Amino acid sequence: MQLKSQGTTPLISVSDLSWGIADKTILKSINLQLNAGQFIGLLGPNGAGKSSLLRCLYRYLKPQQGAVFLAGDNIWQISADEFAKNVAVVLQESPSQFNLSVFDVVSLGLTPHKTLFSATNADDKKRIYQAIEQVGLSHHTQQSFDSLSGGEKQRALIARSIVQQPKLLIMDEPTSHLDVKYQIQIMELAKSLDVTVLASFHDLNLAASVCDELLVIDEGQLITQGTPKEVLTEQLLSDVFGVCARVSAHPQSTSFDEFVPHITYYYGYNRQEHQDD
Repeated sequence: MQLKSQGTTPLISVSDLSWGIADKTILKSINLQLNAGQFIGLLGPNGAGKSSLLRCLYRYLKPQQGAVFLAGDNIWQISADEFAKNVAVVLQESPSQFNLSVFDVVSLGLTPHKTLFSATNADDKKRIYQAIEQVGLSHHTQQSFDSLSGGEKQRALIARSIVQQPKLLIMDEPTSHLDVKYQIQIMELAKSLDVTVLASFHDLNLAASVCDELLVIDEGQLITQGTPKEVLTEQLLSDVFGVCARVSAHPQSTSFDEFVPHITYYYGYNRQEHQDD
């Protein structure tokens, strides 16, 4: 089954999506559209439903109500292989690869494009080596994946996604356990790819700097969607994240040729409130 021609059709469209577990509703009637070619950030406090929403988008969870469409096709009516050709996923935790080399892990991106017994040919190997070079791991090609650092593992998984050649790359907090340097490197690497990216973030300033558009969910509901400038207001930070903060222009805003929000958090105001009681 081939996906419909995109044209003006959103790459991802979510219609009245709800999901829960036992008697608890986690996601409530979510509607959104994501256009191709953007880097989109998903924000929300802990427990808001970010990972659950992403899992519904990459078919790990099936919505109890509503539907998800990829380029106009219901994702649950697309074959698993066809879906994998179009959507790649990089998760927060890097799974153990049982001592596979970096080359072997990256080559797994070929899986949706190969038949069961087809061999890796010269063109395949060229794609793999090029992807490894693109993420800066050429000197680790034959090294065990499990021996890599956290940032190196995430780069290897992005290389696997490059080989997979998806239309959409979904990243579920891929930098949450990394040092600041590698958080920036991983996100800038993902942004440099010729692919639509949807990534969840804890670091709001990082999201503001790399994302074209932001989604904010709270208590399982979509609160707002728009550019970082439109979304990251002092009122939203107070209402959704429960923090007192100032939003100003990032020092590099003039270099970016647009207003990039930078959040400065205030500290100690809770202590002052308790002293005043």
